[in-house]
Amino acid sequence: MFDQQGYVNSYIKDNYRSIKFRVRKDDGEVLDRLSSVDNINAYILELIRKDIEENPIYRYINNDVEIDFPLSKTMEDLVEKAEEADRAGDYGLYMNMADAIDVQAKKEVSKHMLDEGQWRKLIRRYAL
Repeated sequence: MFDQQGYVNSYIKDNYRSIKFRVRKDDGEVLDRLSSVDNINAYILELIRKDIEENPIYRYINNDVEIDFPLSKTMEDLVEKAEEADRAGDYGLYMNMADAIDVQAKKEVSKHMLDEGQWRKLIRRYAL
């Protein structure tokens, strides 16, 4: 006979990670909020995803270098693709995008759209 409970338990063990979450009993505001949501898991996961989006952690990008100047539309697209590749852990695609950023920045310096200091910032942040 098919052991459905065993199958479900095995599936959960293989595909999910359980994390304990504790809230102090006297933290009424948090407890009230948690009791007002339909699905606590979905609510907490959405909060974590928003935090990841607002505060990304990069593998290859030098987050210490801030780009504090406007970028052309082409450069914005390259930067966005490099950041997506970094977050996805796709080193090959990231390297291609970093190289494309360098090439595009050199073109923009020659057309006086960027100055040399801005180009250096870009290549320090999106290092090869």
